[in-house]
Amino acid sequence: MKKMHLLILTWAALLFVPGCNKPVYIEKQQFVLIEGIDLDEHNKLVVYTSSPVFSKEAKEKYKITSATAHSMRDSKAKINSKTIGSIAYGKTQTVLIGKKLLLQRNAFPYLDVLFRDPRNEINANVIVVNGTVKEVMYANMSDKGRIGVVINDQAESTFKNSNSVQTSLQQFHKQMLDKRATPYLSEMKVEKNDLVMSGTALLHKDGTYAASLNNKETSLLLLIQRNTKNTISLTFHLDPKRFHTDEEMSYVSFDIKKVKYNLKTKFAENHFTIDMQMKVQINLSERMFSLDLEKKSKQLEQAISQELTKECNALIKKAQKHQVAPFGFGHYVRAHDYKNWKKVQDDWGKALSEATVNISTKVIIKNIGVTE
Repeated sequence: MKKMHLLILTWAALLFVPGCNKPVYIEKQQFVLIEGIDLDEHNKLVVYTSSPVFSKEAKEKYKITSATAHSMRDSKAKINSKTIGSIAYGKTQTVLIGKKLLLQRNAFPYLDVLFRDPRNEINANVIVVNGTVKEVMYANMSDKGRIGVVINDQAESTFKNSNSVQTSLQQFHKQMLDKRATPYLSEMKVEKNDLVMSGTALLHKDGTYAASLNNKETSLLLLIQRNTKNTISLTFHLDPKRFHTDEEMSYVSFDIKKVKYNLKTKFAENHFTIDMQMKVQINLSERMFSLDLEKKSKQLEQAISQELTKECNALIKKAQKHQVAPFGFGHYVRAHDYKNWKKVQDDWGKALSEATVNISTKVIIKNIGVTE
C-alpha cells in the first residue's frame, strides 16, 4: 500500500514539472569569448565582442560585433540587435583594453558590469592592446583558428614561459583596491598581422597607463616579485673583451631554477631604503663562445651576476621614473613597518619613486648541460 502511495505521489509530481517549450540549438547561441573596450577617433567608447560560430553553413569561424555606447552595459542592447539568437556572457575568456583609453581615462569603472553581474566570468584574462582593439579583433586568423581561443592560449603560454604576467579580472579588481602595489596587466600588439604578447603594461594607481615593459623586463619583474613558480629564462650579452670573443658571439642563456631572497627596509628622515639580495641558481642553456668552465666557471658566474644586477636595478629606475610600484615591496613594508607605512600608504608609487632601492645578486651555476 505504501508503495502504491509513493508511485501516485511521484506521478503527480511529474505532472507539474515544467518541460522545455522549445529546444535550444547551439547554432543559435552566441557565447562571447572576448570583450574589448577602446576609444574611436572621436574619443567615444566602442565595445567589441567575439563569439564562435557553430553553423555549418557559415564560412567564418567566429563573429565580431561592435557598438558605440556610453558603457559596456549600454552596449549590450545594441550588440544584441546585431546577432542571431541569445548572447551568453558567462564564457568570456579575455577582456581587451585599448591603450588609447588607458592614456586618457581609468578603465576600471567601465568594467564594473563584469564584476557586478554574477553571470560573468571573473577569471577572464585582462590584456592591454598596444594599438587599437579593432586591429586585434579583425586580425587575420585564417591559419590560426578562432581568435578567442588563440588569444587565451597565447596569454597562458607566455605566462608559463615567464615572458608576460597574467592578470584575471578578479586579480585586477584586487590590484586597483590594494594600496601596497600599482596595477600591471599583460600587453599585446599586432605585428605584421600576427598577434604578439609583447610584455606588460604598468598602470598608475588611478588606473591610467604609465609605461610598458618588454618580454625581458617582464621576466625580471616576475623575478623581483618572487613569482618564480614557472622557470624564468634569460639571455644576456656579456662584455666580449672579458671572454676574448666577438661582439656578435658574446651571448649566454640560462634558466633560473631556484632563488633565495633577503629583503630589508629602513625608514629614516622620511626616506625609505630598500635592499634586496638574491641568491640565484641557474642552469646554462646556451653559450655561444668558448670557455673552460672547469677553470673559469666563477668568472662566468660573476659576469652573469653583474649583468643581472644591472638590469634589475635599471627596471627599478624605470618604475621609479613613472611613479609605479608593481614589485610588491609595499607588502613587506606594511607587514614589517606599519607605523611608517601609514605615512605613505595613500601614494606608495610616489614614495617608492623617492626611495633608495638596491638589488644585488649572486649567481651560482648548478648545471652546464651535456658536454663532451
